[in-house]
Amino acid sequence: MKGLSGKEWVLLSKLIKPEEALSRRLGGLKAQLLANRNFGEEFLESRLNKLIPPFGIPNIYEAVELIGSYVKKGRRIVIFGDYDVDGITGTAILYDLLKKAGAKVVPLLPSRKRGYGLTKELVIKLSRYADLLITVDNGSTAVEELSHATIPTIVLDHHNISEIMPKALVVNPKLGEGRELREISSSGLAFYMSALLRKSLDLDLDVRHYLHFASMGTVADVMPMNLVNRIIVSNGIRLLNHVLRGEFHAPGIRLLMERAGIRDEVSSRDIAFSLAPRLNAPGRVAKPYVALKLLLEKDEDKARMLVERIDKLNQQRRQLSHLALEKAMEQAIVQKEKSVIIVKLEDWAGGVAGIVAGRLANMFTKPTVVISVGKEYSSASVRGTEGMDVHSVLKKLSYLFIKWGGHSTAAGFTIRTEDIPHFESLARLLFSEITSEEGKLYIDMDLPLGYVNQELFDAIRDLEPYGEGFPEPLFMSEPLNLKPIGDNGERLILKSDRFNLISWDSTINKKVYALTSRPRRVVYQLDRRRPNTLLLVDVEA
Repeated sequence: MKGLSGKEWVLLSKLIKPEEALSRRLGGLKAQLLANRNFGEEFLESRLNKLIPPFGIPNIYEAVELIGSYVKKGRRIVIFGDYDVDGITGTAILYDLLKKAGAKVVPLLPSRKRGYGLTKELVIKLSRYADLLITVDNGSTAVEELSHATIPTIVLDHHNISEIMPKALVVNPKLGEGRELREISSSGLAFYMSALLRKSLDLDLDVRHYLHFASMGTVADVMPMNLVNRIIVSNGIRLLNHVLRGEFHAPGIRLLMERAGIRDEVSSRDIAFSLAPRLNAPGRVAKPYVALKLLLEKDEDKARMLVERIDKLNQQRRQLSHLALEKAMEQAIVQKEKSVIIVKLEDWAGGVAGIVAGRLANMFTKPTVVISVGKEYSSASVRGTEGMDVHSVLKKLSYLFIKWGGHSTAAGFTIRTEDIPHFESLARLLFSEITSEEGKLYIDMDLPLGYVNQELFDAIRDLEPYGEGFPEPLFMSEPLNLKPIGDNGERLILKSDRFNLISWDSTINKKVYALTSRPRRVVYQLDRRRPNTLLLVDVEA
């Protein structure tokens, strides 16, 4: 069976059977969902004392010792973060802790206009100003840039590393052997470092109060929901719920959650689709510092003004994304048969290039490169498809890039504008040599809409948090009579009995109107904030 998405539907409950003992203990639904994801009951463990110790993180103890010595000597420290949520939250953790330790510390975040990561000029300038430089969520590939540093540098980063290491003390789990710790976010690294620094500096503070930052960075950066990340995110969400109820003083985050419509209970979906886009917005269309300030703000009135500012920037981001996607679609539609979609937009689209690349990669099930073309230099965001490592392809072309970095499924680079045609021809050749899994939609189980009730919602909530590698459940309905009742260009609402089904996929939405009126099955997810609403993922073709 295929859907309007073009993907073949695979019903996992037909292929995978959970152990009877597990079904008896947890119930059939939970047992099936765990079995589908190849996890056992121990995966549900979320106690902090089960967190893997940081012994396997290379250079973390040396970095803590170095930072501690500079704090005690009263030397000036600069924390250079990144403009996305992981970089901002990681910076917030270290800055707040060091400030409470009495350190002379300054946070610095780049703008998209200046580009990702360090530059030679910035490193030279910071070497004159500071005594110690700490990078957060960047720096692993800044080999040439950091060669100009005349002060000690600590790189706290989780991005893929290059063959040549920068002149710095690199704290990157990718250098280690432990599988679980290799896949943590930079904010997760900052949380580990905060625990070690608290002990080293003998600080009277509770580092668990940084878990909401680490959880937001982990979810926003689409880290795999392994045991380490699950513990961080579970406890971070617990703290966010305390914030929401006014039991923990963080007015900026509380007001941002309220503005996003989060009222009762926070979920990983809320972080991914409501909080992260808003915290990312300043870095996409203006300067990211306002997001950092919001995270740390303790004054209610100032926090309210910051939320207003972020809300306006988020509206700008959405408008910009919509316009950029429209222009990108015109180029992408004629590249459907190519090995990779390469779109070139004007310089103004740089802040939303990653969003556009992700949308196109999902729509066309192809790796996508969105280049924001400047007069002399251009920046690009790259997004892959399931089972494809785009980082390995870019590595072969890295000699063309001024700077670059990323993960297996998402990366970015800066290139001379005159080199774009050369990159384009080589990228098409290299991507044509890579095979990826045929587009398939893995559905957890057949679940007629009559079985959607509070008991089901409770069971789904018990398995939180969801994320990469542990996705939210997908269910297949019985054949339904679908009636479109609303379409605002971005979302489509279908009516079926007592449920509204909402789709945000513009490709599927257009195809729905061309369907004949026979009953069709749909693939859906639950919307725990709106019990009478289901999230439409696909429709039977």
